[in-house]
Amino acid sequence: MTFDLTQFRAALDAAYVRDDDPTALVFDHYLRWKGMPSFLARPVFKEGMAPAETLVSPHFAVLAYQANPLYTTLCTLGASYRVIPFSRASFGDERGVRYEYIMHAARANEQPVAELLALVAEYPFVHNIDIGPGYVMPIGEPVAPGSPMEYLYFTYPYLDDNRLYESDPWGEIEGSELLIQVLWVLPIYRSEAQFIRTNGMEAFEERLQERHSQIYDAYEPMRLPVVEG
Repeated sequence: MTFDLTQFRAALDAAYVRDDDPTALVFDHYLRWKGMPSFLARPVFKEGMAPAETLVSPHFAVLAYQANPLYTTLCTLGASYRVIPFSRASFGDERGVRYEYIMHAARANEQPVAELLALVAEYPFVHNIDIGPGYVMPIGEPVAPGSPMEYLYFTYPYLDDNRLYESDPWGEIEGSELLIQVLWVLPIYRSEAQFIRTNGMEAFEERLQERHSQIYDAYEPMRLPVVEG
């Protein structure tokens, strides 16, 4: 799906001036970090599933990047419209934190993942819950049609952001009154979710990285588990 970049950018600029919507700022940041998106998706939702304008930006969309031949990188745009509940206290920062989210998907799963990212963007506000790196989100149904996985895992985007541990990481936008962090979202098994709760995120990511050194399929909704149930 192609889009008129000039027209879309003008709408974002107007929203930023009118509503203090940071979406235009995020859009600029993604252009610097990931390059020009291959297309912009506005997810086609089932009845009653469309994002509410009070929860995410009215200009909410998903940017798609197809630079890797194995998978598409899909990034939310406008999830950072509001501060995550309770994050001022949990982060120890009066600005609180706002999130944008990344998932990787095979070409055939681009649309289901775009819809899933829209639900992820709403989740902390619908449930009034503080999420962050290490968080495990139950979906209650397969993350993609036919998948045995029904959970999502959140972490820092270390696969995409090779400046993650430098003073100015690409997956972060920081200003005097604004902190936006990009989070990487992975589909996981119930056995993996239980392992994370018992052993912590570092232990799980060590196993994930060990598998990644052999084959990268963390995005694949039919992959084998790194922790047996």
